[in-house]
Amino acid sequence: MRIRHGLVLLLLAILVPAGVARADWTASGTFLYIDREFDQNGFTGAEPALPIRFATVEVRDPNVNGKKQLLASGPTDANGQFSFVVPDNATRTVYIRVITDSAAIPDLHVTVENVIFSPIGPYALATSDFVNHGPNDDINVGTMTATIGSGGEAFNIYDVAVNAVDFLASMMGGRPAANQSLTLAWEEVTGVALSSYAYNSRTIRVGDPSAYNDTVISHESGHYAFHLGSANDSPAGSHRLSDCDQDLRLAFEEGRATWFGQAVRRFHNLPRPDLYVKMTGAPGPGNLDFYFDVETETPFYCDGAASEVAVYASLWDIDDDAATGDGTPGSDDDPLSRPVSDAWNVHANYIPGAANKSLEDFWDGWFTLGQGFLASMEATFQMTNVEFHPDASEPNDSIGAALPIAANGTSRHLTYFADPDGDGVGQTDDDFFSFQATAGVTYTIETQNLWGDANTSLELIDSDGVTILDAHDDRNPFFDFSSIITHTAAQTETLYIRSFHSADLGIYGSYDLIVSGDSAVDADGDGYTNDVDCNDADPAVNPGATEVCNGIDDNCDGTTDEGFD
Repeated sequence: MRIRHGLVLLLLAILVPAGVARADWTASGTFLYIDREFDQNGFTGAEPALPIRFATVEVRDPNVNGKKQLLASGPTDANGQFSFVVPDNATRTVYIRVITDSAAIPDLHVTVENVIFSPIGPYALATSDFVNHGPNDDINVGTMTATIGSGGEAFNIYDVAVNAVDFLASMMGGRPAANQSLTLAWEEVTGVALSSYAYNSRTIRVGDPSAYNDTVISHESGHYAFHLGSANDSPAGSHRLSDCDQDLRLAFEEGRATWFGQAVRRFHNLPRPDLYVKMTGAPGPGNLDFYFDVETETPFYCDGAASEVAVYASLWDIDDDAATGDGTPGSDDDPLSRPVSDAWNVHANYIPGAANKSLEDFWDGWFTLGQGFLASMEATFQMTNVEFHPDASEPNDSIGAALPIAANGTSRHLTYFADPDGDGVGQTDDDFFSFQATAGVTYTIETQNLWGDANTSLELIDSDGVTILDAHDDRNPFFDFSSIITHTAAQTETLYIRSFHSADLGIYGSYDLIVSGDSAVDADGDGYTNDVDCNDADPAVNPGATEVCNGIDDNCDGTTDEGFD
């Protein structure tokens, strides 16, 4: 049978008579619920009984003026056990129940309630009635278990929420106050498939099939945590892991909520905290909807800060270490292993004051707050191509510092990130280049492969360094923010290119710049013009590059004279 608010489960209890008459008695026992374990393949089929922790136990009389009068209440402990005195001096009918509410724990404010069926309130696991119970008779209910389909779902949601609140408490110095209480609403017949968080009521709406989707609930608890301890200006709405070009604010809020949820699992030493897994909710093993790994990004891969995948992977790598129980225990693939309080410090003390809150602000906040480890942070973020660092062409921030570039179609990878002080805190960055234009030749200057909200804009500047010959912003103002200029040179002279970030949510990002029009050059005379990664990677073709091959091993693979690259 399905257990709902106010529904009593008939279970056998044990009456323990007291030997001495008194006007109170003790209620005791143990409450458990059935869990459903999971891995990357879905439910494993293991369904252990776990304690209903830190929940409220009530003793009630169902027959007082037609109401279920509350006689006493107390908490369960970490093992699901309870024992408390019931002041009473009457012979009456009583029953005992545990509810998905923390009212008996003074500093814990969590409730799981139903959605449709009246009255709205917490779920309960209850004993049968004890008729003609005397005021001197103790009751020990033994061990009672909320099973799947009869309360297990609601108590699992409650347990996941308690874990999230306790992780949050470890960073905030205490559990949230009563006026910051967390409510989780769930019922299996509402037709709501997706989970969400409502800021106006601090309520997580758990989707119908997600009562045992622990990582989904933990993700939503991340929104609650940042609502209380940070701030966001995300536009919310639908989002997909496969979308690698999201609104920066949306990507940041969703990515850090995932980071928080998985960090909850790591904090409590739960299995495979690197795995986010969503099941369909159907009974039995399997029933996988989808999963992903926050450590490896499998099976979703995106580059740059405009992807929630890159956001959660970057944040996760800051504080995971070789001891994390992920898919490669005993090793770590990045150089950082900072305490989670470092990241929380940025979320709590820098992000609230930022406009258009994004991973860019997290980065700047990290170094503004003096948390250091610049080289390791760059290497860690680079793993998801979040390139918050100057590119190899710097310094080229003015006409006078313009870097010569070949106009032969060679691609140059660049970032809109300046760090003149070398302290990690970024600034806006204009990139200037020069090329030798030949009279009558048509040149194309364009940007490609944008990521991380690199909204490019281009200007072609005359040889005087002042006159703008042409300019272009977006190829398409709705979905393609790359830029392209086509220009036929009126005379042979040096022309300049200015590439800069258009006004947008962010100021950083990465892109490729290509200038074409001239024929490819065989700068090293080996008979090939397309080996730009080897012989022709010399300063004559790609300024700043280094000659790394000889004429024997043309493609640098350790073998001789392939004749092509």
